[in-house]
Amino acid sequence: MKSIVVFYSLEGNCKLIGNTIAEAAHSDILELKLRKPVPVKGPMKFLAGGGSVMKKSSPELTTVIPDLSDYQLIFIGAPVWAGSFAPAIRTFASSARLENKKMCFFTCCAGGPTEKCISDMKSLFEGNLFISDISFVNPATKDTKSCLNKVRDWVSGLTEDF
Repeated sequence: MKSIVVFYSLEGNCKLIGNTIAEAAHSDILELKLRKPVPVKGPMKFLAGGGSVMKKSSPELTTVIPDLSDYQLIFIGAPVWAGSFAPAIRTFASSARLENKKMCFFTCCAGGPTEKCISDMKSLFEGNLFISDISFVNPATKDTKSCLNKVRDWVSGLTEDF
């Protein structure tokens, strides 16, 4: 089954998980990059990131979205901002216009619940078949080895079903 991992990462957490999923699932990978990057540090990181979530913005990407019609399984990953997904995912969704795809979601956060973020992603990608989700707390800096093993086990369990 042909698969792709699509993610946006601000601090490297989703990139770490996305790359690990791609390796474990033998998937292609597509990292979403913003034309106007969000600050990585300081209060503007939270104001710009959280504000863009609240406004439901769709920031411009520098990433070219390819034709995804040949992919049967799509992994989508985002950091959790203000309880929801980073707006780059909204831009991707409107550009890719995906339907009838099997989808798995992954999120990374600094702590706290991720259920609303996953629910929001399911709503955004309505018309597709949701398979599974997984979440991590700061995997690039907190118990990285255990997180990567958790990713590999998750992917292994998913791919057994296909």
